[in-house]
Amino acid sequence: MSIKDGIEYAKTELTSDEKMLEGLFKFESFYNKYKKIIWILVALIALFFIGKVAYNYWNDMKIVKSNEALLKLYKNPTDKAQLAILKDNNIALYDLFSYQSAIQKNDINALKALSNSSDELVADMSRYAVGAIDGKPSKSKIYNDMSILEEASNAIAKNDMATAKKILDSMPKDSPAAQIAGLLKHQTLSIPVK
Repeated sequence: MSIKDGIEYAKTELTSDEKMLEGLFKFESFYNKYKKIIWILVALIALFFIGKVAYNYWNDMKIVKSNEALLKLYKNPTDKAQLAILKDNNIALYDLFSYQSAIQKNDINALKALSNSSDELVADMSRYAVGAIDGKPSKSKIYNDMSILEEASNAIAKNDMATAKKILDSMPKDSPAAQIAGLLKHQTLSIPVK
């Protein structure tokens, strides 16, 4: 390596070192200028992640408590303490358990109360069950096919064949209950008498 090459090499090294030092000085001045904002942002980010971990842990504990309460309620459905724990930790599961208990006991008052549940599934099933117990079928998203069959059966029982046929025609063709609807349609047929 010649002296000229060595000098050029030293110049490039010094230039890169100068640029690095210049960058450090710029960073230091930037840091000094915005030090408070930087630390506030770091603290907020740390608090966000700590809060998220704490919330997930708290939520997991609620799920564990509600599951334990539900298992104990299956063994002893009248345990008021476990019902309270379930209600406090998982209202949707509490409503579902209450629905199951009301169906088993045929408790129309409990079912009427559950028909106003915040859980749409439980509310829909409860309204349908109240209608089935009262003999007044109600529309249901979950039991749509069953409510159609029930309405048609009630119309047939009242000898209103035209209404029953119209109700049965509303049954979707791809429904699992379509065959039963077809059988009920046979009851709506009237044979003209000569």
